[in-house]
Amino acid sequence: MGIPFGRYELLRKIAAGGMGQVLLARKGAEGFEKLVVIKRILPHLVEDEEFFTMFIDEAKITMRLDHPNIARINEFGVENGVHFIEMEYVSGEDIRRVDKRARMANTSLPLGVIIRVIADAAAGLDFAHKAKDSKGAPLNLVHRDVSPQNVLVGFDGAVKLIDFGVAKAAGRAQHTATGILKGKFPYMSPEQADGLDIDARSDVFALGVVLWELLTGKRLFKGENDLMTQRLVKACQVPPPSQVEPSLPPAFDAVVLKSLTKDVNERYPDAAAFRMALEDFAFKNAIPASNAHLVEFMQRLYAERIAKESDPRSLEEDSGLTDLDAGGLPRNAQGPTIVDRSRQGGQVFPQGQTSAQHTEALASPKKSRAGLWAGLGVLGVVAIGVGGYLLKDREAPRPVEVVKPVEPVQVVKPVEPPKVVEVLTFSITSEPAGAEVELGGDKKGVTPLELKLEKSLLPMLLKVSSDGYEASQTTLTDSTDLSVALTLKKRAAVKVGPRPSEIKTTR
Repeated sequence: MGIPFGRYELLRKIAAGGMGQVLLARKGAEGFEKLVVIKRILPHLVEDEEFFTMFIDEAKITMRLDHPNIARINEFGVENGVHFIEMEYVSGEDIRRVDKRARMANTSLPLGVIIRVIADAAAGLDFAHKAKDSKGAPLNLVHRDVSPQNVLVGFDGAVKLIDFGVAKAAGRAQHTATGILKGKFPYMSPEQADGLDIDARSDVFALGVVLWELLTGKRLFKGENDLMTQRLVKACQVPPPSQVEPSLPPAFDAVVLKSLTKDVNERYPDAAAFRMALEDFAFKNAIPASNAHLVEFMQRLYAERIAKESDPRSLEEDSGLTDLDAGGLPRNAQGPTIVDRSRQGGQVFPQGQTSAQHTEALASPKKSRAGLWAGLGVLGVVAIGVGGYLLKDREAPRPVEVVKPVEPVQVVKPVEPPKVVEVLTFSITSEPAGAEVELGGDKKGVTPLELKLEKSLLPMLLKVSSDGYEASQTTLTDSTDLSVALTLKKRAAVKVGPRPSEIKTTR
């Protein structure tokens, strides 16, 4: 059995962390039941103005985005003191997990399936980018966190964008200060990584990164740390996909690379143009990229799981739920507050609280994030203490038997084996020698030169140049020969005409 939570029955914990929970739930009377996802924040975070405002912004923004390729938010409300969002349930996986499962099964995502997923995600992005508010004014929305984790693929072939929590939009209550980066570094556009103003084309770049990685099975911009990753994004050295994965059609390179140009003006002007380029390539090259092909692939890849989940009883197996998951703060006398899509035009506050009271509450001094983490531990201790008080026997106290403490057993933690990092040593030579070597935009020395590179950082662009010669470049991958020899072509001499003073006249 699930755990009651207002009008819902909580069935399974999907994800949980220090900020909140994502839960699978069921609502409706018997015979009219529906599965939904409940996304809720921990009660104490309501006092964190930045986090709470971001949570409400996500609800307000996404409730306006009614599109087949965007996961729908149905309601925002408060139940038993816990703020929550009710979201559409997508029975499937994010594209990162789909790709990983396929590779574990010794296969890979077919090109047509990849095109279908990215084209549908682009359709959802384009709708979001062009969305308007209730007065018809553009929202100027930019997702800012397009990544494989935020592209869901349903077993029924539905492709859904999720997580608009850090989206940039006109009219947001919370604004990002200049230079503050939001999103995942490996999927940022160069202008986003630079902290510059961004528009919809930044999301096009991020979706292009997702496409490139699905095609090649490699990470495009992934350094040893965030700083290195940021440098790789800014350098924006993108090898053609067919050079990394030779089974790909070279003609498709141009479609992918146009989404990944460093110059924002050379990219697709919007997500709709990116989608059209993908659809046109699939059509002209007779690539099976329909929704039916995506459904067939997903049902074949997840056949065992789909069969299991067809039994409603399986939803409550290994739920990860405890009785505390239905908790929160004591129920308010006014009962729960619900905001549904039919009332999304105005701001709604918990019953019994006016907008002035709400503003005053948010304006009061806030705890620091460090204090919130510490407060979370205190809340846990208080909850246990209160629970112990409520469960005490009300009868006369009974004698307590004193038990001698048991000596603690010293537990020796196993020593983890050192992480093995595979390093490749490339020998770089050039004709003529003494040419300057650049790797991923960074100068490394002159030829002849040995370069030691971690295999996980590949592919990377290698470039050699010398005065009087045209530069030569190649992409280093884990399949490249370790001896790399490049020949530089001499530049053609530039003919210089006579100086003006030397030109004879016939006057």
